[in-house]
Amino acid sequence: MTRITKYKVSATIALGETTAISYSVPIRGRILAVGINYPSNTCTVDLDSDGEAAAQKVLDLAAANTDVVIYPRTLVQDNTGTDVDMSDAQGGDVKKYEYFVVYGRIKLSLASGTALDTVSVDLIVEEN
Repeated sequence: MTRITKYKVSATIALGETTAISYSVPIRGRILAVGINYPSNTCTVDLDSDGEAAAQKVLDLAAANTDVVIYPRTLVQDNTGTDVDMSDAQGGDVKKYEYFVVYGRIKLSLASGTALDTVSVDLIVEEN
């Protein structure tokens, strides 16, 4: 049986700084959606997996200051690491995407921000 869980992670930029890093609790599941609550000033937001053999870049957002919900996906690969495409009848390539599967923490990184600003992220995760 699967269940949908919301995890929160927030980072605050310290006085005199322009960057911040924070980590979620360990997560095991598929990331369905990410809600980002920006401050009124702009900053760059990155979400990466942490604690896995290789980190996954879940989100890489340029400077913004408008709250947003994003449904991140990653390219599907075959057993050789080659991206899978579903070629259409006209010979064009159609890339195939799937949810990010995470088994570890999520690292929230802020950059180019304003001191004392906080970014909060809601991770909507499907767990088994």
